Amino acid sequence: MPNEKSGDADYPDLPGEPEGWRELQERARKERDPRKLEAIIGEMNRLLSESEKKAAVDGARAKTTRPVSDKPPSSSNPD
Repeated sequence: MPNEKSGDADYPDLPGEPEGWRELQERARKERDPRKLEAIIGEMNRLLSESEKKAAVDGARAKTTRPVSDKPPSSSNPD
């Protein structure tokens, strides 16, 4: 059996998952101190916020990028 980190099988792989997300999930799952848990959740929220901003920027770039065409531009005013 391949080496799996504890708890990894409990969470599905998510595309674009922020780096460090799984570690924070595991820490939050195990943490019993409410103040420490609050700090972990704050870090999780920060990671999600950064990830959402990056996705929005990447999505905006994708919308402004035009596909490349092999056809020459058509002229509406023939000479």
